[in-house]
Amino acid sequence: MNKEKIITKTNIILGVIVISSLVGILFSTKTFIGFNKKVATLKEANKPVNVKITKITDSSCSNCFNIDNAISTFKKLNVKVEEENSFEFNSNEGKELIDKFQIKKIPTYIVTGDVSNKKLNNFIDVNGEIKDDNFIFTKVLPVYKDTTSNLEMGNVTATLITDPDCTKCTNLKPIIEEFKKANVKIKELKEIAWNTTEGQKIIRQYKITKIPSFIFSSDFDLYDNAKSTWSNFGSVEKDKTYITRNTPLPYRDLNKGRILGLVDIIYLTDSTCQECYDPEAVQKPIVTSGYGVYLNSETKIDISSLRGKDLIKKYKITKIPTIILSPEVDQYVNLKNVWKSVGKIEFDGWYVFTELNQLNNLTYKDLSTNTIVRPVQEQK
Repeated sequence: MNKEKIITKTNIILGVIVISSLVGILFSTKTFIGFNKKVATLKEANKPVNVKITKITDSSCSNCFNIDNAISTFKKLNVKVEEENSFEFNSNEGKELIDKFQIKKIPTYIVTGDVSNKKLNNFIDVNGEIKDDNFIFTKVLPVYKDTTSNLEMGNVTATLITDPDCTKCTNLKPIIEEFKKANVKIKELKEIAWNTTEGQKIIRQYKITKIPSFIFSSDFDLYDNAKSTWSNFGSVEKDKTYITRNTPLPYRDLNKGRILGLVDIIYLTDSTCQECYDPEAVQKPIVTSGYGVYLNSETKIDISSLRGKDLIKKYKITKIPTIILSPEVDQYVNLKNVWKSVGKIEFDGWYVFTELNQLNNLTYKDLSTNTIVRPVQEQK
């Protein structure tokens, strides 16, 4: 009886071991199969897409879009370029490709092969289109050759309307240079004096009221990024000419017949207060750099002088040093808008700075009490 129990128990143990082994084998097999699938998937994901590239160029257009850089960007994708060809747009091969794929802009390139591969989807969506199972690169930026008109598109002519007699007027050339840095191709820059026959003709045609001004030809319309900022500079005419109208001060106002924005500043000081702040060092940068005010002249006047005493009496000034700005500063809207919180505009249009407490940590003199006012932390 005991022997039969021992045999039965042994059989049970052996059965459990066999079953466990079978389960282990099955689990290992499934794991191995799953692993192989993952490896296969990874290999497929890393497998490059086989393609052929055909480039269409115009060697006569030295200023045209750099298609080689665009192709280099494409090659950085997971692709294997098996073959490359290049044709001039006016060659038989080039003409045939342009006609077949209805290509509008050159230079460009065509990719043949597995272009429907999902690895290329994002790039294709952004940079071109699929035609007859070929990828056509269409994100060609100016300058390019228009295949319909056979003309180069994107060469902008800038016309600068100047005022030779106003040496203090705003120089607009740096703004034009900034557009160049934004990849706008300025092929020609013409300068025309506002009071010449040609200058007057342009002014009448586009109703220009501020000089200097500059004009971009209609090709500027092809530069989407640059033209998106144009509302900050001016208007777009019906003929797609771009006219600057928001000329920074100073400029000649043709309606008023004079130069606007030339401001005179007076630094009113007290030579007996050696520790008082220097208005030229402190406030001049705020006025010029902070608010863009052009200073036509700068004058230092001590309150002990006849003119100084006259200013103190005339404008009822009680705190020194200070600054006084001529009425022309009224043209600077940003400064005008904040002036009510820091000063007053007098009956004759001059701007007088009165709120010296707005200048933190500076020492000044209160004439009403004849005392020196120092920053709080320095008072004893």
